[in-house]
Amino acid sequence: MPDTVESLETARTADPAHFRYVLGQYPTGVTLITATQTNGEPIGMVVGTFTSVSLDPPLVAFLPDRKSSSWPKIREAGSFCANVLTAAQQDVCRAFARKQDDRFDLAQWQTTGTGSPRLVDAAAWIDCTIEDVVEAGDHDFVLGRVGGLDVGDSAELPLLFLRGGYGSFSIPSIQSLDTDLPRHMRAVDIARSEIEAISADLGLECLVSVAVEDTVVVVSAAGVERSPHGAPSRVGLSFPLAAPLAPVHVAWAGVNAEQRWLANGRQVAGSVAASVARTELDRVRTQGYAVSTGSATAAEFERVMIASDTGVPDLTGVLPDLVVRAGQAETSTSGTGQLAESTEVTSLHAPAFGPDGLVAISLTLNGFQGQESPERLQECLDRLLAGTAQITNLLGGHTPA
Repeated sequence: MPDTVESLETARTADPAHFRYVLGQYPTGVTLITATQTNGEPIGMVVGTFTSVSLDPPLVAFLPDRKSSSWPKIREAGSFCANVLTAAQQDVCRAFARKQDDRFDLAQWQTTGTGSPRLVDAAAWIDCTIEDVVEAGDHDFVLGRVGGLDVGDSAELPLLFLRGGYGSFSIPSIQSLDTDLPRHMRAVDIARSEIEAISADLGLECLVSVAVEDTVVVVSAAGVERSPHGAPSRVGLSFPLAAPLAPVHVAWAGVNAEQRWLANGRQVAGSVAASVARTELDRVRTQGYAVSTGSATAAEFERVMIASDTGVPDLTGVLPDLVVRAGQAETSTSGTGQLAESTEVTSLHAPAFGPDGLVAISLTLNGFQGQESPERLQECLDRLLAGTAQITNLLGGHTPA
Protein backbone atom coordinates (compact mmCIF):
# COMPACT_ATOMS: atom_id res chain seq x y z
CA MET A 1 0.00 0.00 0.00
CA PRO A 2 1.29 3.51 -0.75
CA ASP A 3 2.44 5.02 2.58
CA THR A 4 2.44 8.74 1.68
CA VAL A 5 -0.07 11.16 0.18
CA GLU A 6 2.29 11.74 -2.75
CA SER A 7 2.67 8.05 -3.52
CA LEU A 8 -1.09 7.55 -3.14
CA GLU A 9 -1.81 10.30 -5.66
CA THR A 10 0.76 8.84 -8.05
CA ALA A 11 -0.88 5.44 -7.80
CA ARG A 12 -4.32 6.90 -8.44
CA THR A 13 -3.10 8.83 -11.47
CA ALA A 14 -1.77 5.61 -12.98
CA ASP A 15 -5.03 3.75 -12.31
CA PRO A 16 -7.23 3.81 -15.47
CA ALA A 17 -10.40 3.18 -13.47
CA HIS A 18 -9.73 6.16 -11.18
CA PHE A 19 -8.80 8.30 -14.20
CA ARG A 20 -12.16 7.49 -15.83
CA TYR A 21 -14.03 8.11 -12.57
CA VAL A 22 -12.55 11.57 -12.02
CA LEU A 23 -12.85 12.70 -15.64
CA GLY A 24 -16.37 11.28 -15.65
CA GLN A 25 -17.43 14.19 -13.42
CA TYR A 26 -17.04 16.42 -16.47
CA PRO A 27 -20.11 16.12 -18.76
CA THR A 28 -19.52 15.66 -22.47
CA GLY A 29 -21.77 15.66 -25.48
CA VAL A 30 -22.38 12.43 -27.37
CA THR A 31 -21.58 12.52 -31.07
CA LEU A 32 -21.98 9.90 -33.77
CA ILE A 33 -19.16 10.08 -36.31
CA THR A 34 -20.29 8.63 -39.66
CA ALA A 35 -18.65 8.08 -43.02
CA THR A 36 -19.12 6.12 -46.22
CA GLN A 37 -16.46 3.49 -46.80
CA THR A 38 -14.66 3.06 -50.10
CA ASN A 39 -16.89 0.03 -50.80
CA GLY A 40 -20.01 2.19 -50.40
CA GLU A 41 -21.02 0.82 -47.00
CA PRO A 42 -21.82 3.26 -44.16
CA ILE A 43 -19.78 3.18 -40.99
CA GLY A 44 -20.28 4.93 -37.65
CA MET A 45 -18.80 5.25 -34.18
CA VAL A 46 -19.88 7.05 -31.00
CA VAL A 47 -17.45 9.48 -29.37
CA GLY A 48 -17.56 11.81 -26.37
CA THR A 49 -14.57 13.85 -27.47
CA PHE A 50 -15.96 15.97 -30.31
CA THR A 51 -15.01 19.65 -30.01
CA SER A 52 -14.72 22.85 -31.99
CA VAL A 53 -11.15 24.00 -32.67
CA SER A 54 -11.06 27.07 -34.92
CA LEU A 55 -13.41 29.57 -36.58
CA ASP A 56 -10.99 30.72 -39.27
CA PRO A 57 -10.46 28.31 -40.87
CA PRO A 58 -13.44 26.31 -39.57
CA LEU A 59 -11.95 23.27 -37.82
CA VAL A 60 -13.32 20.65 -35.43
CA ALA A 61 -11.81 17.55 -33.85
CA PHE A 62 -12.53 14.24 -32.15
CA LEU A 63 -10.33 11.63 -30.48
CA PRO A 64 -11.01 7.98 -31.39
CA ASP A 65 -9.42 5.08 -29.53
CA ARG A 66 -6.56 3.71 -31.65
CA LYS A 67 -7.85 0.19 -30.94
CA SER A 68 -11.21 1.02 -32.52
CA SER A 69 -12.18 -1.17 -35.48
CA SER A 70 -14.35 1.60 -36.98
CA TRP A 71 -11.84 4.44 -36.90
CA PRO A 72 -9.45 2.99 -39.56
CA LYS A 73 -12.40 2.72 -41.98
CA ILE A 74 -13.43 6.31 -41.35
CA ARG A 75 -9.81 7.43 -41.78
CA GLU A 76 -9.59 5.60 -45.08
CA ALA A 77 -12.79 7.33 -46.27
CA GLY A 78 -11.05 10.70 -45.79
CA SER A 79 -14.17 12.50 -44.58
CA PHE A 80 -16.82 12.24 -41.88
CA CYS A 81 -20.01 13.77 -40.53
CA ALA A 82 -20.27 14.54 -36.81
CA ASN A 83 -23.91 14.03 -35.74
CA VAL A 84 -24.65 15.55 -32.31
CA LEU A 85 -27.14 13.16 -30.74
CA THR A 86 -30.24 14.29 -28.85
CA ALA A 87 -31.57 13.03 -25.54
CA ALA A 88 -34.23 11.11 -27.50
CA GLN A 89 -31.59 9.12 -29.43
CA GLN A 90 -30.15 6.91 -26.71
CA ASP A 91 -31.34 3.88 -28.70
CA VAL A 92 -29.30 5.03 -31.69
CA CYS A 93 -26.30 5.66 -29.44
CA ARG A 94 -26.46 2.18 -27.88
CA ALA A 95 -27.02 0.48 -31.25
CA PHE A 96 -23.81 1.99 -32.65
CA ALA A 97 -21.87 1.39 -29.45
CA ARG A 98 -22.88 -2.30 -29.61
CA LYS A 99 -22.44 -2.45 -33.42
CA GLN A 100 -25.96 -3.80 -33.96
CA ASP A 101 -26.58 -5.07 -37.47
CA ASP A 102 -29.63 -2.82 -37.88
CA ARG A 103 -28.03 0.33 -36.45
CA PHE A 104 -28.46 2.33 -39.67
CA ASP A 105 -32.13 1.28 -39.85
CA LEU A 106 -33.13 2.94 -36.57
CA ALA A 107 -33.27 6.51 -37.92
CA GLN A 108 -33.69 8.59 -41.05
CA TRP A 109 -30.55 9.54 -42.97
CA GLN A 110 -29.52 11.91 -45.73
CA THR A 111 -26.19 12.29 -47.56
CA THR A 112 -23.83 15.22 -46.97
CA GLY A 113 -21.63 16.95 -49.51
CA THR A 114 -18.74 14.63 -48.69
CA GLY A 115 -21.00 11.60 -49.13
CA SER A 116 -21.22 10.82 -45.41
CA PRO A 117 -24.51 9.74 -43.80
CA ARG A 118 -26.26 12.55 -41.92
CA LEU A 119 -28.72 11.82 -39.12
CA VAL A 120 -31.81 13.92 -39.96
CA ASP A 121 -33.05 14.28 -36.38
CA ALA A 122 -29.67 15.06 -34.82
CA ALA A 123 -29.33 18.18 -32.69
CA ALA A 124 -26.69 19.37 -35.18
CA TRP A 125 -24.43 17.99 -37.91
CA ILE A 126 -20.98 19.02 -39.10
CA ASP A 127 -19.63 17.65 -42.40
CA CYS A 128 -15.83 17.50 -42.66
CA THR A 129 -12.83 16.32 -44.58
CA ILE A 130 -9.95 14.95 -42.52
CA GLU A 131 -7.29 17.65 -42.30
CA ASP A 132 -4.74 15.91 -40.07
CA VAL A 133 -4.33 13.00 -37.65
CA VAL A 134 -1.94 13.21 -34.69
CA GLU A 135 -1.10 10.39 -32.29
CA ALA A 136 -2.14 11.25 -28.71
CA GLY A 137 -1.27 8.38 -26.39
CA ASP A 138 -3.73 5.54 -26.89
CA HIS A 139 -5.99 7.80 -28.99
CA ASP A 140 -5.64 9.73 -32.24
CA PHE A 141 -6.41 13.44 -32.49
CA VAL A 142 -8.42 13.88 -35.70
CA LEU A 143 -8.63 17.40 -37.11
CA GLY A 144 -11.51 17.99 -39.52
CA ARG A 145 -12.02 20.91 -41.90
CA VAL A 146 -15.70 21.87 -41.95
CA GLY A 147 -17.37 21.90 -45.35
CA GLY A 148 -20.99 22.17 -44.21
CA LEU A 149 -23.00 22.29 -41.01
CA ASP A 150 -26.45 23.06 -39.65
CA VAL A 151 -28.85 22.30 -36.84
CA GLY A 152 -30.93 19.15 -37.25
CA ASP A 153 -34.69 18.77 -37.56
CA SER A 154 -35.22 17.95 -33.88
CA ALA A 155 -35.97 20.46 -31.12
CA GLU A 156 -34.70 18.01 -28.48
CA LEU A 157 -31.79 19.01 -26.25
CA PRO A 158 -28.46 17.18 -26.74
CA LEU A 159 -27.59 13.86 -25.10
CA LEU A 160 -24.99 13.96 -22.32
CA PHE A 161 -22.51 11.41 -20.96
CA LEU A 162 -21.83 11.92 -17.25
CA ARG A 163 -20.58 9.66 -14.42
CA GLY A 164 -20.59 6.59 -16.61
CA GLY A 165 -24.13 6.95 -17.97
CA TYR A 166 -26.25 8.73 -20.54
CA GLY A 167 -28.76 11.42 -19.68
CA SER A 168 -30.10 14.83 -20.58
CA PHE A 169 -30.28 18.23 -18.97
CA SER A 170 -32.86 20.97 -18.60
CA ILE A 171 -32.33 24.70 -18.99
CA PRO A 172 -34.67 26.74 -16.78
CA SER A 173 -32.88 29.77 -18.18
CA ILE A 174 -29.54 30.77 -19.64
CA GLN A 175 -27.71 34.04 -19.30
CA SER A 176 -25.01 35.94 -21.14
CA LEU A 177 -21.67 36.49 -19.38
CA ASP A 178 -20.83 39.49 -21.56
CA THR A 179 -18.63 41.73 -19.41
CA ASP A 180 -19.70 44.84 -21.36
CA LEU A 181 -23.10 44.76 -19.62
CA PRO A 182 -22.25 45.14 -15.90
CA ARG A 183 -24.80 47.82 -15.05
CA HIS A 184 -27.60 45.75 -16.58
CA MET A 185 -26.77 42.46 -14.90
CA ARG A 186 -28.43 43.21 -11.57
CA ALA A 187 -31.75 43.69 -13.36
CA VAL A 188 -31.17 40.52 -15.38
CA ASP A 189 -30.36 38.53 -12.24
CA ILE A 190 -33.49 39.82 -10.51
CA ALA A 191 -35.62 38.95 -13.54
CA ARG A 192 -34.33 35.41 -13.88
CA SER A 193 -36.78 33.58 -11.60
CA GLU A 194 -39.69 35.54 -13.04
CA ILE A 195 -38.89 34.74 -16.67
CA GLU A 196 -38.54 31.09 -15.74
CA ALA A 197 -42.00 31.21 -14.15
CA ILE A 198 -43.51 33.03 -17.15
CA SER A 199 -42.05 30.48 -19.56
CA ALA A 200 -43.28 27.55 -17.46
CA ASP A 201 -46.76 29.04 -17.02
CA LEU A 202 -47.29 29.78 -20.72
CA GLY A 203 -45.17 27.13 -22.45
CA LEU A 204 -43.35 29.83 -24.44
CA GLU A 205 -39.80 31.12 -24.75
CA CYS A 206 -39.15 34.28 -22.70
CA LEU A 207 -36.20 36.48 -23.68
CA VAL A 208 -34.62 39.35 -21.77
CA SER A 209 -32.97 42.15 -23.75
CA VAL A 210 -31.23 45.39 -22.86
CA ALA A 211 -30.28 48.47 -24.86
CA VAL A 212 -26.57 49.29 -24.82
CA GLU A 213 -26.04 52.62 -26.56
CA ASP A 214 -27.54 51.99 -30.04
CA THR A 215 -27.64 48.20 -29.83
CA VAL A 216 -30.19 45.76 -28.43
CA VAL A 217 -28.60 42.69 -26.83
CA VAL A 218 -30.40 39.49 -25.80
CA VAL A 219 -28.87 38.69 -22.41
CA SER A 220 -31.02 35.92 -20.95
CA ALA A 221 -33.64 33.38 -21.98
CA ALA A 222 -35.96 30.86 -20.39
CA GLY A 223 -37.72 28.02 -22.19
CA VAL A 224 -35.16 27.90 -25.00
CA GLU A 225 -36.44 24.46 -25.97
CA ARG A 226 -39.69 26.21 -26.97
CA SER A 227 -38.01 28.66 -29.35
CA PRO A 228 -39.60 28.91 -32.80
CA HIS A 229 -38.64 26.02 -35.11
CA GLY A 230 -36.26 24.66 -32.48
CA ALA A 231 -33.79 27.42 -33.33
CA PRO A 232 -30.58 27.88 -31.34
CA SER A 233 -30.55 30.13 -28.29
CA ARG A 234 -30.65 33.84 -29.01
CA VAL A 235 -28.60 34.71 -25.90
CA GLY A 236 -25.70 36.91 -26.98
CA LEU A 237 -27.33 38.00 -30.24
CA SER A 238 -27.67 41.71 -30.92
CA PHE A 239 -29.19 44.00 -33.50
CA PRO A 240 -29.28 47.77 -34.12
CA LEU A 241 -31.64 49.92 -32.09
CA ALA A 242 -33.11 51.28 -35.31
CA ALA A 243 -36.68 52.24 -36.22
CA PRO A 244 -39.02 50.41 -36.32
CA LEU A 245 -37.29 47.73 -34.20
CA ALA A 246 -37.56 47.47 -30.39
CA PRO A 247 -39.82 50.48 -29.71
CA VAL A 248 -40.15 49.50 -26.02
CA HIS A 249 -36.50 50.51 -25.51
CA VAL A 250 -37.15 53.97 -26.99
CA ALA A 251 -40.68 54.98 -26.00
CA TRP A 252 -39.69 56.33 -22.56
CA ALA A 253 -36.05 57.26 -23.33
CA GLY A 254 -36.58 60.88 -24.38
CA VAL A 255 -36.37 63.00 -27.52
CA ASN A 256 -32.66 62.46 -28.17
CA ALA A 257 -33.01 58.67 -28.03
CA GLU A 258 -36.03 58.87 -30.35
CA GLN A 259 -34.08 60.93 -32.88
CA ARG A 260 -31.14 58.50 -32.81
CA TRP A 261 -33.58 55.61 -33.27
CA LEU A 262 -35.04 57.25 -36.37
CA ALA A 263 -31.60 58.18 -37.72
CA ASN A 264 -30.34 54.63 -37.24
CA GLY A 265 -33.39 53.35 -39.10
CA ARG A 266 -32.74 55.69 -42.01
CA GLN A 267 -29.08 54.68 -42.10
CA VAL A 268 -29.93 50.99 -42.39
CA ALA A 269 -33.15 51.12 -44.41
CA GLY A 270 -32.54 54.27 -46.46
CA SER A 271 -35.92 55.72 -45.53
CA VAL A 272 -38.17 55.69 -42.49
CA ALA A 273 -41.54 57.40 -42.17
CA ALA A 274 -41.03 59.41 -38.99
CA SER A 275 -44.77 59.90 -38.47
CA VAL A 276 -45.40 56.15 -38.58
CA ALA A 277 -42.52 55.44 -36.19
CA ARG A 278 -43.65 58.12 -33.73
CA THR A 279 -47.20 56.76 -33.85
CA GLU A 280 -45.70 53.43 -32.92
CA LEU A 281 -43.91 54.95 -29.92
CA ASP A 282 -47.08 56.73 -28.79
CA ARG A 283 -48.99 53.45 -28.95
CA VAL A 284 -46.35 51.64 -26.89
CA ARG A 285 -46.30 54.41 -24.27
CA THR A 286 -50.10 54.36 -24.02
CA GLN A 287 -50.53 50.61 -23.81
CA GLY A 288 -47.27 49.64 -22.08
CA TYR A 289 -46.38 46.83 -24.47
CA ALA A 290 -45.80 45.96 -28.13
CA VAL A 291 -47.10 43.21 -30.39
CA SER A 292 -45.21 41.89 -33.42
CA THR A 293 -47.20 40.30 -36.22
CA GLY A 294 -46.42 38.91 -39.66
CA SER A 295 -45.09 35.36 -39.79
CA ALA A 296 -43.14 35.76 -43.03
CA THR A 297 -41.34 38.90 -41.86
CA ALA A 298 -40.60 37.35 -38.46
CA ALA A 299 -39.20 34.22 -40.14
CA GLU A 300 -36.85 36.29 -42.30
CA PHE A 301 -35.68 38.36 -39.33
CA GLU A 302 -35.14 35.11 -37.44
CA ARG A 303 -33.14 33.62 -40.31
CA VAL A 304 -30.83 36.63 -40.52
CA MET A 305 -30.36 36.76 -36.74
CA ILE A 306 -29.46 33.08 -36.39
CA ALA A 307 -27.34 32.98 -39.57
CA SER A 308 -25.06 35.74 -38.29
CA ASP A 309 -21.78 34.16 -37.16
CA THR A 310 -20.73 37.35 -35.33
CA GLY A 311 -23.86 37.85 -33.26
CA VAL A 312 -24.49 41.16 -35.10
CA PRO A 313 -26.82 40.48 -38.05
CA ASP A 314 -26.78 42.40 -41.31
CA LEU A 315 -30.28 43.85 -41.50
CA THR A 316 -29.75 45.96 -44.63
CA GLY A 317 -31.88 43.56 -46.64
CA VAL A 318 -34.52 43.05 -43.94
CA LEU A 319 -35.16 46.40 -42.27
CA PRO A 320 -36.50 48.16 -45.40
CA ASP A 321 -39.19 45.49 -45.65
CA LEU A 322 -39.98 45.90 -41.95
CA VAL A 323 -40.32 49.67 -42.46
CA VAL A 324 -42.70 49.22 -45.38
CA ARG A 325 -44.77 46.66 -43.51
CA ALA A 326 -44.90 48.84 -40.40
CA GLY A 327 -46.27 51.64 -42.55
CA GLN A 328 -48.95 49.26 -43.79
CA ALA A 329 -49.69 48.26 -40.15
CA GLU A 330 -48.74 44.65 -40.99
CA THR A 331 -46.03 44.37 -38.36
CA SER A 332 -46.86 47.30 -36.13
CA THR A 333 -47.59 47.10 -32.47
CA SER A 334 -51.18 46.87 -31.34
CA GLY A 335 -53.03 48.44 -28.46
CA THR A 336 -55.11 46.66 -25.86
CA GLY A 337 -58.28 47.21 -27.80
CA GLN A 338 -56.65 45.86 -30.94
CA LEU A 339 -55.04 42.74 -29.51
CA ALA A 340 -58.11 40.58 -30.13
CA GLU A 341 -58.09 41.74 -33.76
CA SER A 342 -54.40 40.98 -34.36
CA THR A 343 -53.54 38.12 -36.69
CA GLU A 344 -50.32 36.15 -37.08
CA VAL A 345 -48.98 37.32 -33.73
CA THR A 346 -45.33 36.24 -33.50
CA SER A 347 -44.17 37.85 -30.25
CA LEU A 348 -45.19 40.09 -27.35
CA HIS A 349 -42.84 42.66 -25.76
CA ALA A 350 -43.07 44.55 -22.45
CA PRO A 351 -40.63 46.69 -20.42
CA ALA A 352 -39.58 46.58 -16.78
CA PHE A 353 -38.52 49.92 -15.32
CA GLY A 354 -35.71 50.93 -12.98
CA PRO A 355 -35.65 53.52 -10.16
CA ASP A 356 -35.01 56.28 -12.72
CA GLY A 357 -38.25 55.52 -14.54
CA LEU A 358 -36.37 54.32 -17.61
CA VAL A 359 -36.56 50.88 -19.20
CA ALA A 360 -34.11 48.59 -17.43
CA ILE A 361 -34.87 45.47 -19.45
CA SER A 362 -37.54 44.25 -21.84
CA LEU A 363 -39.17 40.83 -21.93
CA THR A 364 -40.21 39.12 -25.15
CA LEU A 365 -42.53 36.13 -25.47
CA ASN A 366 -41.69 33.91 -28.45
CA GLY A 367 -43.12 30.67 -29.75
CA PHE A 368 -46.53 31.71 -31.04
CA GLN A 369 -47.82 29.79 -34.05
CA GLY A 370 -49.70 32.75 -35.55
CA GLN A 371 -53.07 31.08 -35.01
CA GLU A 372 -53.68 31.68 -31.30
CA SER A 373 -57.17 32.59 -30.13
CA PRO A 374 -57.84 36.08 -28.73
CA GLU A 375 -58.32 34.49 -25.32
CA ARG A 376 -54.92 32.78 -25.46
CA LEU A 377 -53.21 36.00 -26.57
CA GLN A 378 -54.83 37.96 -23.75
CA GLU A 379 -53.77 35.29 -21.24
CA CYS A 380 -50.17 35.58 -22.43
CA LEU A 381 -50.24 39.37 -22.39
CA ASP A 382 -51.70 39.49 -18.87
CA ARG A 383 -49.01 37.09 -17.58
CA LEU A 384 -46.25 39.04 -19.32
CA LEU A 385 -47.41 42.37 -17.86
CA ALA A 386 -47.76 40.83 -14.40
CA GLY A 387 -44.18 39.59 -14.73
CA THR A 388 -42.74 42.94 -15.81
CA ALA A 389 -44.66 44.68 -13.00
CA GLN A 390 -43.14 42.23 -10.51
CA ILE A 391 -39.63 42.83 -11.88
CA THR A 392 -40.16 46.61 -11.78
CA ASN A 393 -41.19 46.30 -8.12
CA LEU A 394 -38.15 44.15 -7.28
CA LEU A 395 -35.88 46.71 -8.94
CA GLY A 396 -37.41 49.50 -6.87
CA GLY A 397 -38.54 51.04 -10.13
CA HIS A 398 -41.68 52.80 -11.26
CA THR A 399 -43.67 53.19 -14.45
CA PRO A 400 -43.33 56.71 -15.90
CA ALA A 401 -46.40 58.90 -15.85
